[in-house]
Amino acid sequence: MDHSNLLIVAMAEECRRMILGWQDEDPDLPNPLRRAHLEKMCERIEKHAEDWPASKLHRWIGFIQCALIANRIIDLAEAKRMFDRAKVAYPEVDEDLLDHLNPADSFEIDIGGPG
Repeated sequence: MDHSNLLIVAMAEECRRMILGWQDEDPDLPNPLRRAHLEKMCERIEKHAEDWPASKLHRWIGFIQCALIANRIIDLAEAKRMFDRAKVAYPEVDEDLLDHLNPADSFEIDIGGPG
């Protein structure tokens, strides 16, 4: 498995642990931002990390992290720390995959093709 995919799997596992420990869920939130949907997204990332394109994995983990931020489970600083911890576990990840974490640096995003 590609190192960048391993990074996303590690982050999905960490997000899932946070989701499982999440106590108070806002019943007024739309379903895509609720615990059950986010947990399934994490599981699918882990299951399909080898056969999905990296761009899709990155979109999905980004959505999960944004949902965690929207639910006040984590803040932006914690999202960045998640990447830092995963980078320590998987140091061979291409730096281009982490550019979006530096607010002082512009970057281009490839949203990928179908899927």
